[in-house]
Amino acid sequence: MRRAIHPLQEAALPKTSICTVPYDRDNRPDAMLQQVVRRLEAGGLQVRGLLQDGQPGTTSTCATLFLEDIGTGRRIQAFEQRGAAARGCRLDPAGLAESAGWVREAIAAQPDVLFINRFGHQEAEGRGLRDEIAAAVVAGLPLVIAVNQPLLPKWHTFAGEGCSFATADPERIEAWCLGALSRAARQQQGGPA
Repeated sequence: MRRAIHPLQEAALPKTSICTVPYDRDNRPDAMLQQVVRRLEAGGLQVRGLLQDGQPGTTSTCATLFLEDIGTGRRIQAFEQRGAAARGCRLDPAGLAESAGWVREAIAAQPDVLFINRFGHQEAEGRGLRDEIAAAVVAGLPLVIAVNQPLLPKWHTFAGEGCSFATADPERIEAWCLGALSRAARQQQGGPA
């Protein structure tokens, strides 16, 4: 059962299939995005994709970062374990490739809403989950994605200027998701978007 959205709320929402959640280094959106996913699932929606959680690194240790498949609960560590003497963190290419497979499975399942944890440096350089992000947009899935503020210009180059933006506010993002589903349902019925 899908929750109804108030018509005034919906009218204020941009009519796009991508909800961009800008964030900065000190205000990462991971816990808030997990909260939104749980709320949408509690409302009966099928939500798929990736979330991330972990602990930031220090000057002497690498961050601990896990990617989680929303649909199955599978988790994988995103950074290589390079030992105590290593400097800096590096994404684990095998882990990233495995999580990309999870996103492709999620897209194939045609969920109500797809979450992708980040458009990050890898994606900005044409790697990472860039192809999966594009596939989700082509499939017409409502997509929620976090983008670090310094990468917003590269995100605009990739995604175009028509994306919606939502502050890291769970109610606003949930309202965007419900509005996107309402618009999609009207379009399928031949009505206006």
